[in-house]
Amino acid sequence: MSSPSNRLVFVVDDDEAVRESILVLLDAEGIAAQAFASARDFLAGVDLGRAGCLILDVHMPETSGIELLDELRRRGVATPVVVMSGRSDHTMVQAAQRLGATMLAKPPDDEVLINLIETALAAPM
Repeated sequence: MSSPSNRLVFVVDDDEAVRESILVLLDAEGIAAQAFASARDFLAGVDLGRAGCLILDVHMPETSGIELLDELRRRGVATPVVVMSGRSDHTMVQAAQRLGATMLAKPPDDEVLINLIETALAAPM
């Protein structure tokens, strides 16, 4: 079992400014994180055994956050996921919920995001 101290938050968002702002927020809270610009980069460069929480953008080129989440669930990855979008609709929210994710609007409220992440990191793996 991994302890919260060696688990990471993975941020997958094609918007560099969003990735950086989330990394700064997490760093200020003492939460280790790693960011990726695409689903492909994430899948190629991550050790999912260290995943404490995933933060996924919905609207990304090539593979959306919902498609990535679906693929991870098919692979048996049960890591908690927060899906974010600047423009969501009812269908998207339902898809995220069906796959066990929490949906947040962009930009997320810092306190809400940190609380979701801390809860995920405290959960047993």
